Amino acid sequence: NPEAPVEKKGNVDVKYITKDGKVLEDVTSVKDNAPVGEDYTTEEKTFDGYHFVGMDKTSDPATGVVSEGTKHVIYVYEKDPTPEIKKGSVDVTYVTEDGTTLEATS
Repeated sequence: NPEAPVEKKGNVDVKYITKDGKVLEDVTSVKDNAPVGEDYTTEEKTFDGYHFVGMDKTSDPATGVVSEGTKHVIYVYEKDPTPEIKKGSVDVTYVTEDGTTLEATS
């Protein structure tokens, strides 16, 4: 009685980090012990104060097919720039209609 071939299994996990390595959301399992060949999808999430910049260069594709072993999908985010409050200076010069300068600011 020949043994049934062992079904090949694989895992997929996903994590969300910032460009400087801060973890926004810990690794979560997308597929756990799933049959090889099964489709998987992960999604870009939104995090307050951050915007998505791309997949990590070591990341597996965001959607794909389970293969033997573990695939790691890594989304990378960047902190939103803090809007700079520009403090400008405004020079005001009052000139009368005949061209006399009343008050000049230096």
